Amino acid sequence: MKVEMMKSKDEIRYAIQRKRAGLTLGWIRDNSRKAVENLNKIELTRTAGAIAGYYAKGFEVQITPFMEKCLSEGRRVCVPRHRDEMPGYEWSWIVPAEAWRDGPWKIAEPARLRPVNRSEIEIAIIPAVAVDRQGRRLGHGGGNFDRLLSKLTCPKVAVVFEFQVMDEIPTEPHDVSIDFIVTENETYPVANQ
Repeated sequence: MKVEMMKSKDEIRYAIQRKRAGLTLGWIRDNSRKAVENLNKIELTRTAGAIAGYYAKGFEVQITPFMEKCLSEGRRVCVPRHRDEMPGYEWSWIVPAEAWRDGPWKIAEPARLRPVNRSEIEIAIIPAVAVDRQGRRLGHGGGNFDRLLSKLTCPKVAVVFEFQVMDEIPTEPHDVSIDFIVTENETYPVANQ
């Protein structure tokens, strides 16, 4: 079920939030697994040596098994980590045996910052509140992922559930577009590719 075009970003966020409220943990787990299977259909997700990922917040697609598999294959994975001395986030490499902490939004992140040279990242796997087929992405509204993504030149893949794919999302100049959309049903490049 798709949410029809809304007039504002806040209206879209609210509609998606209402839809997410009806999801069960079992539905999220099962459909996250399907989305991860589809994520692996993108060749670069199977071959990249350095991947940017995320730890899911709330009702986002759970990609932790994908990241764990990459790490077990000897590939490097980084995730957003809140800076200690200034506002904002930066990418930090994951070292599985090291300690973790809850970030400001109660999202798991490495306790120790291991800075990433952004040019090393070959593909970025990111969450979204909603996306459209033209490559526009809507986040939670804080701009944290847009700031992180704006400095990356690699392909960007939004992983969402099918009901989060919209016909059109309003954009602003600071919004960063994506290259692929992955859902529990399919994997496809965006229309502007």
